[in-house]
Amino acid sequence: MGANFNDLLREAGFDPAEVRLLRHQTSPGRDWRSLHELWLKDREGFERYQSIQRPEKQLFRNGPVWAAFVSPSLDRTLFVGLYDARYLETRPANWTCPYKGDAPYHGKPVDHFETRLRPELAEHIGRLEIAWDPTSVRNWDRYAAEASFPLVVPPVVSEPVLLALLAAGFLVAQATDKVLLLRRGRISLYLKRETGRNPLVLPPLCLDFADELAAIPGVILERPVRPYINSNLRAFPVYEASDRQTPSRFGLALTVRPEALPQLLARLDAGTVVHPHEGPPVRLAGEEANPLTERERLAAARVGQGDFRTALIGIWAGACPVAGVDELRILRASHIKPWRASTDRERLDPYNGLLLCANIDALFDRGLISFTDEGVLLISPDVSAENRERLGLGEVRIAGLKPAHAPYLQHHREHVFQR
Repeated sequence: MGANFNDLLREAGFDPAEVRLLRHQTSPGRDWRSLHELWLKDREGFERYQSIQRPEKQLFRNGPVWAAFVSPSLDRTLFVGLYDARYLETRPANWTCPYKGDAPYHGKPVDHFETRLRPELAEHIGRLEIAWDPTSVRNWDRYAAEASFPLVVPPVVSEPVLLALLAAGFLVAQATDKVLLLRRGRISLYLKRETGRNPLVLPPLCLDFADELAAIPGVILERPVRPYINSNLRAFPVYEASDRQTPSRFGLALTVRPEALPQLLARLDAGTVVHPHEGPPVRLAGEEANPLTERERLAAARVGQGDFRTALIGIWAGACPVAGVDELRILRASHIKPWRASTDRERLDPYNGLLLCANIDALFDRGLISFTDEGVLLISPDVSAENRERLGLGEVRIAGLKPAHAPYLQHHREHVFQR
């Protein structure tokens, strides 16, 4: 196999001058999070979406073959097939877009094409990735002859990593056709099967020191750092994103070369313990034979780490519900009912918490903002109009609140909020 996509086209008997590259956007639809998800779950709907193009995109009219790609994330470009394409006519589409759920291009005239999936390169569909030019990642269409994109080859497969983990003392605790659960002491992790991309999934607590893991030679992390969500990770905490019908699970997925595992595991071991400014070190992860005590869980929650913070990341989809900031390094596990006023049970209850970026956390902690049970932002009159504007405090309504949040929010409004 060649080093770039045009080499692959030539090996399959195609002249790149006859091929148009079509990289579908990553913006979310009405019923689908991405076109990658639409392609996975509704192939017919995806191909119908693809069959219309804007009239100003003339390169498609004179391109008999399209190479289609989707973006599982903004920095990834996944091949989904070669298509014969024949221009039919230009007119408004008289059907509902399967992705956006509305009239395509707001009812304006569009180019209609008849497309047919070709058998060539079928073995690469859903597996092959190319390195789309990162300097113009939002340029969705190209002439293949003018853009020779390198192929992305996964640097490692799961089997060598598994052997290295077993040699490091891990034992397989559970196996399914999708993942292996491995355990050693306080550490549980997953290894995805039949994939070379980010096969290792670490527990969510690793999200807080992901940058340190990425600095290890031989460890590859996608940017920006995001929770990896998968219902097969049953030993990991629940992830309750509002766009998911049922709760899932989450962790930190990465690629690691076997020779980098010792340093990675050493950092992971160190990351399961925190050293508060006062008192003894606190474990953040237990094991079946020696689970965390309530004292340890309380101490970890007091410093904003451990199970309490992890649960908030899961409940709030890894983002501040007020500002939308999803940089985990600056998000704080904030108690709604203050620590000093809470019982031990309330201190550990994740519904007594919000995941807030630092400036919002400071306002909330000092009672300068609060929320109704419906999530409407309340702003204290002590915050001047000028500072409201500087802080971006407009009409905000956070989504994702549950009935279990209500008593804590009521306490905050009655006893903390500065009216």
